[in-house]
Amino acid sequence: MSRAAPGAARSTKLSVPSAALAFSTAAVASLLTGCGGGAPLLHPVHPLQPGEVMVGAGLSGQLALKPLPQVSAATAPNQAELQDLAVAPGVAPWVAGRVGIPGSNEGGLTYTGHALRLDIRHAFLIGQNAALSVGLGGSAIIARRPGDGDADGVYGGGADLPVLIGFHTSSNIFACWFGPRGGFDILEGGVQLDENSLPLQVSARHYYGALVAGIRVGFRHVHLALEIDAAYHHADGTFQASTVPGMPVTPAAPTSSDVQQFSVTPAGSLEVTF
Repeated sequence: MSRAAPGAARSTKLSVPSAALAFSTAAVASLLTGCGGGAPLLHPVHPLQPGEVMVGAGLSGQLALKPLPQVSAATAPNQAELQDLAVAPGVAPWVAGRVGIPGSNEGGLTYTGHALRLDIRHAFLIGQNAALSVGLGGSAIIARRPGDGDADGVYGGGADLPVLIGFHTSSNIFACWFGPRGGFDILEGGVQLDENSLPLQVSARHYYGALVAGIRVGFRHVHLALEIDAAYHHADGTFQASTVPGMPVTPAAPTSSDVQQFSVTPAGSLEVTF
């Protein structure tokens, strides 16, 4: 690999403060946004070099494409709540750090407002510029925080498996990736649909399959990544009215709800590697 000319190296050093300032601005802005369910990958197929670190910040938007079907007035609020908990349409922050591990491996930690995801992946090199990446991620989920009318909040965990194939240029100025990603979540907790209703205990399962496509462009230490995910979701769950201390009322039997949804998740991030 050829070394950059001394003048070019000095130019890169002068540009790092500007890149850091832009990254910090993006990170703060993303943390102040709402908590949708988008959880894009936003990394190329080729892993970082051992010991190399990437930090990035950006936004994603989870768009639900299918209107909820007409159901009875009694179960409609439960179905809408189930979609909000599982699919979680809305705008989400994306803040991540990744590190290269010897043996063509890479690990990462990503915060998306809705979840905290820890993952590891391995890349199988295909020729000089192409690769196949297989990863495994585990997520701690905050589907609904307590407060704002909610009883206890809804929490859970999940796992996902992305399999990506992609290409990058020898200079790493451009990279692209594409592939399937599947996963599941399990959610438990308590919500209150409105101030006049009893708290409800929720138990839900969420399964999804997605196609992921992304590109990354940049130079040396600073890159811009763009990705779009198209996914099918299936969620089912039960809602059980909670007992209230001092009220000798037997709660109604639990009600079941399910949601089938299609979503599109566009996302972008600014990433700095060092």
